[in-house]
Amino acid sequence: MPPPNTDTPGFYPPHVTPAPNPLRFPFNVQTLIRNNLELIPEQAYREPVVNAPGPPRMVFISGSEQIKALLLDSGDKMPKGHLQKEVLRPLFGNALHAVEGREWRWQRGAAAPLFRHRDLIHYVPVIAEAAEAAVENWRKAGSGSVHRIDKDVIHATYQVISRTVLAGDVDALSDMIEEKRPDYFNGVNWWAIYCMFHLPHWLPRPGGRKMRAQETRIRNGIYRLVKERRRHGADGDDLLARFMNAQDPESGRQMSDELLVDNIVSFLISGFDTTALTLTWALYLISQSPEWEARMCEEIEQVAGSDPIAVEHVEKLAVVKQVLNEALRLYPAAPIIIRDIEQDMDLGGVAVKASTIGLIPIYAVHRHQEYWEDPNRFDPGRFDEHRDSKPSRYQFLPFGVGPRICIGAAFAMLEATIMLATFVRAARFSTPPGFTPEPMAQMFLMPKGGMPLEVTLRDRDRTSDG
Repeated sequence: MPPPNTDTPGFYPPHVTPAPNPLRFPFNVQTLIRNNLELIPEQAYREPVVNAPGPPRMVFISGSEQIKALLLDSGDKMPKGHLQKEVLRPLFGNALHAVEGREWRWQRGAAAPLFRHRDLIHYVPVIAEAAEAAVENWRKAGSGSVHRIDKDVIHATYQVISRTVLAGDVDALSDMIEEKRPDYFNGVNWWAIYCMFHLPHWLPRPGGRKMRAQETRIRNGIYRLVKERRRHGADGDDLLARFMNAQDPESGRQMSDELLVDNIVSFLISGFDTTALTLTWALYLISQSPEWEARMCEEIEQVAGSDPIAVEHVEKLAVVKQVLNEALRLYPAAPIIIRDIEQDMDLGGVAVKASTIGLIPIYAVHRHQEYWEDPNRFDPGRFDEHRDSKPSRYQFLPFGVGPRICIGAAFAMLEATIMLATFVRAARFSTPPGFTPEPMAQMFLMPKGGMPLEVTLRDRDRTSDG
């Protein structure tokens, strides 16, 4: 366990108050509808394995050794959770994230080259341009204006994904995806309940009509894009072209139009939403932490001055990355991983029955009392590379771990580093009077109702005024 950082005053950002004991039916269902982070019992923040009798029966797995056993050592025996796949299936279909075995290997092999380091560095100017465009919009609105920062960074990260891995082909979908986004997420937790009890997608439910309409809009839009690319040929090196030209090495088959739509929708949605949420929480945390804001500004000025953040700067922005990692620790975009327990097993001395839903509560792992000193405290110094004690790979899991680790993790960190540095150099952020964000999970971990922040622009000729 790392020692506490005594150099930084304490700041304890909002966190979820856990249930004192594992919830039973119907309280678990009521809680899942409201905020699935509240399902995680208090014991999961200090013990390795906690059974929840249900129904449905669940087990919360927070221990490092047990997570390793579940995600790495026994991955083939414990497939990605049926519940998680069914919740996402109407939108994402049989995309890479949902399949197993050989099907997963050839789909991932088709996408992997696009996320190699030597290819990622070509995206840096596009990322910097999108970040600077967001800053310019703040300037036009006037210094001191209050902005829905979550919407601003969603727009910026969407511009990046549409101009890099998808080569600009999805610009026509921009307004629909960004503006109608709440129509999908507001119904996710209700849909999760329906999946848990094997109820059909068409059955009426709160938010269901809007959710289904948004799924249809997105998939139809991407289907038109696929058809257009088929008509003009699959040239290029973007993700869609790679998928269109991909061939299963064993069967020789290529992706159908439906499977192409599945994967493009999956990469599109997850490719900008998760990064945007990380930036949203990071900007809030910095708004409450003038000491770390000053450290970041000083570092950015030394590394890049007033120049656009470039590839040669990224590796030197150590403090910026520490802040991002702490934001990812406190508010991991994907706060829960689900696995199916298909056979009776022993996890850390706890008997777990077959057909139990296995939940790895990343949110609780990142605040576990055995791994983190003062875990609810904001302290980016935990990730200082010169610190003697650091969390293990199974204690800090913002992108998962093992063979199914997020394929876009390096891209997300590159993008977030450039954008956060650009934003903090350009402006100070503060919360409006009386506002405190409430963390809640609707597939992703987001601030309930959004993140309004006041944006005060710095002098253009100065990178730091701390």
